Amino acid sequence: MAIKKRHEEHENHERWLVSYADFITLLFAFFTVMYATSQSDVEKQEEFEKSIKRQLIGIFGSGVQGGGSGSGTGDFQLSQPNLMADAFPGHGASRAEVQNYVERKLQGENGVNGVNHDALGVRIQLAANKLFASGSAELLEGSLSALDEIGKLLKESRRKLIVEGHTDDHPIHTSRYPSNWELSAARATKVVRYLIARSGIPATKLTAVAYAEHKPVVANDSELHRAQNRRIEILIVTGQNKQTNSVE
Repeated sequence: MAIKKRHEEHENHERWLVSYADFITLLFAFFTVMYATSQSDVEKQEEFEKSIKRQLIGIFGSGVQGGGSGSGTGDFQLSQPNLMADAFPGHGASRAEVQNYVERKLQGENGVNGVNHDALGVRIQLAANKLFASGSAELLEGSLSALDEIGKLLKESRRKLIVEGHTDDHPIHTSRYPSNWELSAARATKVVRYLIARSGIPATKLTAVAYAEHKPVVANDSELHRAQNRRIEILIVTGQNKQTNSVE
């Protein structure tokens, strides 16, 4: 009986196409996921920038504008009209004029280190050692007359008021104030509460902020300089948008 020879199977030289197709499929899935992730990040970035813009509008008024071509990634700028202040109606339009008015009103007041202006508004700088004992947030009796005069002045203003607490770089660690953060916050809050109770300034106009030792005006390299850094600053926020910056 004759034995049939089995035909040899031909070798498949196209098997690599299967692996290649799988690779292309995985690559497509990878880039699809990457694209979806990037789109989500763009949306989050735009939402973040909108939030920042809302905060800037709260400070400077409606003159905050976005740069760029509408992509949501441009830098925000301030329109020129909102660089003018009506903090004290009838007493000048520019921040420099407001500064001069505040300086005249507070001239000679004990504890007032100076008055200056920056991009945010006009600042009244008070020496902490005239307001508080070392390591304390209780107002000294001798500081109250100066705070009363400042309160009368600030009550005239139609602007928001930010009271900032600052310390030097000497650490503090007590049961009441574990660090300079707590001390500077307590001092700023104490001034805010006094202005509300004594001067009748609406609480909605006032904000207390703590900076501890992190915003010195000079280097903490001598006792004189440390005394300059221990301070309370009252910022009169300037801007023309009365709905966001003023309290009638």
